[in-house]
Amino acid sequence: MTQPQAEILSQGDELVMGQIADTNGAWLSERLTELGFSVTRHTTVGDEVHTLTTVLREIAARADLCVCTGGLGPTLDDLTAEAVAQAFARPLKEDPEALRQIQAWFAGRADPMPEANRKQAFLPEGSRRLDNLRGTAPGFALDHGGCRFFFLPGVPHEMEFMFERLVKADIQSSFPTRPVQRVTLRVLGVGESTLQQRLDPFALPAGIKLGFRTVPPENHVKLQFPADFPVPERDLLIDEIRRAIGTAVFSIDTPERPEGTLIECVDRLMRHADASLATLETVSRGHLAQLCGAFGWWTYGLVVPDGRAVVQHLELSPGNGPSDGPLDVAAIATHLRRRHGTSHALACMESPRNPSELVIAVASEVGTARVRHSLAGNPGYRRALSAALALDFLRRTLPAP
Repeated sequence: MTQPQAEILSQGDELVMGQIADTNGAWLSERLTELGFSVTRHTTVGDEVHTLTTVLREIAARADLCVCTGGLGPTLDDLTAEAVAQAFARPLKEDPEALRQIQAWFAGRADPMPEANRKQAFLPEGSRRLDNLRGTAPGFALDHGGCRFFFLPGVPHEMEFMFERLVKADIQSSFPTRPVQRVTLRVLGVGESTLQQRLDPFALPAGIKLGFRTVPPENHVKLQFPADFPVPERDLLIDEIRRAIGTAVFSIDTPERPEGTLIECVDRLMRHADASLATLETVSRGHLAQLCGAFGWWTYGLVVPDGRAVVQHLELSPGNGPSDGPLDVAAIATHLRRRHGTSHALACMESPRNPSELVIAVASEVGTARVRHSLAGNPGYRRALSAALALDFLRRTLPAP
């Protein structure tokens, strides 16, 4: 079965000028892909009627479905309905029910309806009104040139509510789609080019799409399988790919079982081991504590600016103070674990003589493990990367379920 083609059209000068990000487009792409569509294009257009009409006609000639957001407000720069009227020769007509709903929305707030809002009740002739229970801008739907169009407000919470309540059911009843199977392998510490090199020897079966995505500090390997691809064969292939990448894979999300984020993986392992954790961090500046803080197994966290403060806070003897060696961080982790009575302790610190080097140590009842990593990037990236590397090292030391 050929996947129907979907496009997303976003309208607004604030988008093309970069004043705000098009989060609606990303959200809609995710939902449409889940419903079995191939999302082929995102188009963003400013507040200009001629450009909008041209783009609408082009989409109608090539797509099966288009979801448009924005331009349904009451002001002079809200031009979507006018552009649709011109593009498809559907004059605007006032919808009495739409006007009643807009008036009721204002009445419920004890405000008179500004005359400008009457504009929102004018919909293209022959379109189907989509009631907006979260705001004043009704949406509408119509078919033209073999393409079904849905026009929704640009306010994200209004758009999402209307899509889930009205658009999704319409799509599912109108298009015989079967969702593709999407699998994501989440990786930390291996770059995109290296990942591709490790996967180059694989001859993927026909119909499988391979891609890569960077979500700092992680990299994701994305595979898309046809809806009817046998799950056992899919899982065998995924396991081969996992082994080719190595232990840097910390989770695998499949349609049946999303393993989730790094902290979710660590949480499962900590609960399985009935473990508890104390943490100490410098370069991550509290990011590690923030990630662990929602979980009951995290009992203590110390955030300090540098190694000198570590000595003061933990009341270490001079012989256990940090120098340039990883053994000192290991001793700090061991001291932290004993002092707070936890099964595990995690220390994550910059090397005092080389601020571009991160030293991580995990102490447990079976001993202490440590590792070094290079740090680069701006301070925000260094914070996120050091916390992620620390959690990933803890993950690797915990027993598998």
